This record gives sequence, C-alpha cells and structure tokens, in this order.
Amino acid sequence: MIGCLMVDMLAMILGTLIFLHFVTNIEASWGGIVFNKLIPITVLSWLFSVTYFRLYRVDKLFNLEEFYGDSWRAFLTQRILWHSYIFFFHDDILYVVMSKANLYQLCFLLIYFLGSRIGFTIVINKLKRWVKKRYTVAIWGFNKTSIELAADLETNAYFIHFKGIINEDSDIEYNNKKIFGKALTEAINKAAEDKIDELYIVTKADFITDLNYFFELGDKHCMRLKFIPDFSAMSKAHFSAGNFNNFHVIKPRYEPLQDPNNRLVKRIFDLAFSLFVIIFILSWLYPIIAIIIKKQSKGPVLFKQLRTGKKNEPFWCLKFRSMYVDSGDESQQARKGDARTTPIGKFIRRTSLDEMPQFFNVLMGSMSVVGPRPHMLKHTTDYNDHIHNFMVRHFVKPGITGLAQVSGLRGETKKVSDMKRRVRTDIEYVQRWSLVTDLKIVFLTVMVTLKGDENAF
Repeated sequence: MIGCLMVDMLAMILGTLIFLHFVTNIEASWGGIVFNKLIPITVLSWLFSVTYFRLYRVDKLFNLEEFYGDSWRAFLTQRILWHSYIFFFHDDILYVVMSKANLYQLCFLLIYFLGSRIGFTIVINKLKRWVKKRYTVAIWGFNKTSIELAADLETNAYFIHFKGIINEDSDIEYNNKKIFGKALTEAINKAAEDKIDELYIVTKADFITDLNYFFELGDKHCMRLKFIPDFSAMSKAHFSAGNFNNFHVIKPRYEPLQDPNNRLVKRIFDLAFSLFVIIFILSWLYPIIAIIIKKQSKGPVLFKQLRTGKKNEPFWCLKFRSMYVDSGDESQQARKGDARTTPIGKFIRRTSLDEMPQFFNVLMGSMSVVGPRPHMLKHTTDYNDHIHNFMVRHFVKPGITGLAQVSGLRGETKKVSDMKRRVRTDIEYVQRWSLVTDLKIVFLTVMVTLKGDENAF
C-alpha cells in the first residue's frame, strides 16, 4: 500500500519535472527546479485526491475494478486541481496550460498509469495465489439479507475462506423462539466441529434474544459470532442501515450529503465555481444582456420569483427576465412558442443564459451549482399531493443544473408521470452524490447547451 503510494507520488513529481523542464530554459539547473512551488502543489493535490477517493485501502487494492476506477478519478481530480492552480495563481506566461510541456507531461503520466496498473494487476493476481486463507467464515440463516451478505463476502474474500450459507439447503421454518434457539445451538456446535472461525447469524429481529447465552457458547468454541437482523420482509424495498453510538439505525436511503465533510467539499466547489463564472463571464455578459432586455421591453433586468429551496424553505430565485411584464399568470409553465416571451427571451431561454444570475444565489448559499431544479411554491404543493416522495428532492440545495436536466428530463411537465420520472432522477442524485458526479453533470450541461436541447424553450 505504502509502496504503491510512493511510486505513484514519484511519477506525479517526475511528470511535473518534465513539465518544468520544457517550459523553462533547457540549461536551467535541476536543483533549482526541485524547489519550484509547482512541486509541493503536485504533492498536495495528489495527496488530496487519493485521500478523498481512499485509493490505497487494502480492500480496494484487492478489488481491481474499484481500484482502477478510483485511480482514474484521482488522476482526473489531481489534474483539475493542478491546472486550476496554474490558471489562477501563476504569473509566468511560460506556464500556460495549452503547451508542448503540458502535452509531454500528460503523455508521460498516461503511459505511467496504464503501465503501472497492468503491472499492478499481475502482482495482485500472484499475491492472491500466495495468500493462505486460514480464517474460515460462514453464514447461518437463509433469507434475502443473508444472500446479499454472502455476495458481499465472496466479492471481498481476499484473506478469508468463505464457506457460504451452511443451512442453504434446509427448508425448516422456525415458528417460535424456542425451536429457533435449539436449532441455532446445534448449528454453532456443528460449525465448531467444522473449524469455522467466524459465524454470521442472519435471522428475524424478534428471534434475536438471549444473546449472552449464544455469545458464551461461541466463546467456548473459540468462535466469533455476529448477529445480523433480517429486515428484508419490511414493506420498503430499499433502505440504509447504520449505527449511531450504540443504536442500530434504519434509514429509507443513503445520503452522502448528510456527511459534514461532503457538504464542505460541495460548498467549496460551489463557491469556487460561482466566483469563477461571476468574475470571468457574468462581469461582461451581464451588461450586454441587460442592455438588450431593457431595449426590447419595459421592466427590470432580473426576474425574481419565490421558489422552494432546501428543507422546503422558500428563497428568491434570480433569472434574466425573458418575458414581458404583466404578461399573465407567473405560475404557468413556459410552453413552446409562448407569446409571453420576448425576442431576447427566446434566445436566452434556448441557450439557458437566463439561468446565469443564479450563480449569485449559489454564492449567497441558497442554491448549489448542481442539484434538483427549484420549483415554484404552487407547483411544489401540487406535486407533493400526487407524488409520495416528492419532498425528498428538497433534502439538498436546489441547483442551476442537475442529473434530470442532463438526462433529457428538462422542460414543461404536461403529465404527473413526467414529473415522477424527474423526481426519481433527482432522488437518485441525492443518494449517489459525489464531487465527480457534480463535475460530470457540469460537463454534460455544457455539452447539451452547445449541442442544443429541444426541451429548452
């Protein structure tokens, strides 16, 4: 693990040295280059990336598919951070991103990562054959939860010998705790005879009683016992379980943004990205669009409307005004060929430029760059009456763009079924958030905008 970290780190530093060698005078001394401030930036950005993706954990190193995926995610994140530093803070014209030096560096790093991961695969496969799996693990209890646990243990059985579900072929049903207790006692004794070191007991929660007796029986046989309650018979198909201090907690879903560290990462990204857009794009785009709006119709440049935000709290959402003032009911969704839209309004709506002032909302903290799109208060009330999990999308901040928008679910929702599909996609985002997901959605938003979205009008 440490060896892999050190080799990758040396490759990243060597890549930076190659970059510096070609952007500075070829006669420059290498001693001076080593102390260049790009070297510590390389080290820090790579350490941040591999720490965030937990790249060098032992279990991940033995799961090649996950290790490869996170290797490339860490590499991409490091490249973004490294080039962002050059773009924002370096004052030397020689350090431009689009240069031969950058191309040489990128080629070296790509060749290294491809070659090192191929070599790593060979080493890991040999290690797997050499490892003696002396620790035997089994499961007792045949149900949906135990099947899922078995699949997980088989996938991650790098240093254990997993014997499977030992009563898989049994069709006995336990109708009361007394019969269950007797059967479990026999199973523990039999497992001890079979030299099983650790036994997972997966059963209904109301059958898990008198734990001290079973734990003492396991201790007597020098066997570790672990009880897992089977909640598969519950009405909800998917849920998330965890621990809070000494309490077992069941939640309807996993939400990465409940972790304060993830919220901090998302907020830092929001601040950095919104400041970049405001300083480098809105600083000149805002006055141009404002002048055209004022010339074509009377009224303010910005359109402010109360929308539903995080925790169902209303906030003033900003947009460039794209419709005539007093042109009808504001709660009515825009339609294709809407007569209320001004000439410039048709263009900025089609290109999504009308949403650009929402970067001020992001800066103020009422919105995020990526998240479920905010709805008008009336629409939130109406849809909440028809879609049972509609409000889940408000567990996070609304976004300027979102997973639903880059998945083709943008525009007017004529039927409740259209909104259900959008809500389902929004909830998927809430459950699967990551910084990489946000970056991917931003990239896809730019691509969709440049290509032209037929649902944008």
